Amino acid sequence: MQRVKTKVQGVRYREHPSRKHGVQPDRYYFIRYRVEGKEREEGLGWASEGWTVAKAADVLAELKRNARTGEGEKTLAEKRAKAEAERQAELDRQRREQEEQEAARKESVPLSVIFRDYYIPFARDNKNSRSCDTEEHLFKNWIEPVIGMKPLKDISAFDCERIKKRMRTAGRADRTIEYVLAVLRQIFSYAKRFKIFMGENPLLTVTKPKYDNRKQRFLTPEETTLLMETLKAKNRQLYLMAMISLHCGLRAGEIFSLTWGDIDPEKGLLMLRDTKNSETRFAFMTESLKQELLTLTPGKPSELVFKDRSGKKITSISATWDRIVNGLGLNDGVEDRRLKFTFHGLRHSFASNLVKIGVDLYRVQKLLGHRTPKMTLRYAHLGQDDLKDAIHQMEAAMNRESKQAEVVPINRAG
Repeated sequence: MQRVKTKVQGVRYREHPSRKHGVQPDRYYFIRYRVEGKEREEGLGWASEGWTVAKAADVLAELKRNARTGEGEKTLAEKRAKAEAERQAELDRQRREQEEQEAARKESVPLSVIFRDYYIPFARDNKNSRSCDTEEHLFKNWIEPVIGMKPLKDISAFDCERIKKRMRTAGRADRTIEYVLAVLRQIFSYAKRFKIFMGENPLLTVTKPKYDNRKQRFLTPEETTLLMETLKAKNRQLYLMAMISLHCGLRAGEIFSLTWGDIDPEKGLLMLRDTKNSETRFAFMTESLKQELLTLTPGKPSELVFKDRSGKKITSISATWDRIVNGLGLNDGVEDRRLKFTFHGLRHSFASNLVKIGVDLYRVQKLLGHRTPKMTLRYAHLGQDDLKDAIHQMEAAMNRESKQAEVVPINRAG
């Protein structure tokens, strides 16, 4: 469309074919000028947007002045690019300011709120339910009473040491203390990852407890017979759960989670879901265990095999277990908690029985569901009798050879 000159040199316009601005057609203004020997024409805007000849002339004069002095923007495109950059920089500044304000607001939110409203929902999407239940229990009992109302930014390493001291005073094991500190450490890591907390994790300078928490108590054959006969006579459900642990090496939580759909009597298999390692694995039933389970009336595939008195999922071994174990004197005179026999000791007895008959540690690892050999190595010493016998046999052979050498005559030449 034809450009119309104005009284200002270098400022032109074109008229809109239909749109009016006041009584006159709306006008779109252009400026024309030379930069580095090349002529340029750039559009400014409509009169209806506030552009006038005078305003266009001011822009043109500024660009020409910049070209003469070598300072500032020489073209309208450069001017617009600078304005856009400044606009974007301002938006970025405002966004950062909002993020900092939001972070400051979140950092002022009490730890208990962060745990319940942010961390635990995230954890339940990424961990197995048993781990999350344990974390909630530990938080409620040990973390929340000490620092639950403190904002993340106000929690210090000293606060973490207070939690440790409180747990030690209450007689809690070092492994439990470590677990509590791990939960707190994960809360801070989560908060930093999602920019709820911008400071330094106070757990970085807190020393972890050093301990050997491995249970060292296994049942003798006589103790096994006595315990199982007593359980069978007094509590059949507890007896069956104990039998599954002793014969298959299951953890208590894995037994609690068994449904009828997890049991395959024909193949002699138990399918274990939602395990400690968040992996599904299979356990192999002994013939005697299979026969015991076949005496039960099976429920629906989704129905739990073992339930509490209210028909819900069992969450812990009943007090009947402690009464029976104590009544049999299995822990008489035992002060070291690692040497006390617990329900978990049935799983250890399962493993020790395998090792004692010569099953290699790799297969024991797989049967126990250990992710790495490290946990299984605790049973290595139980299979060392064969190695000792080998040394004794070698020694006996060496002694025989030595005695034979003493009576062999040596013929000297000459």
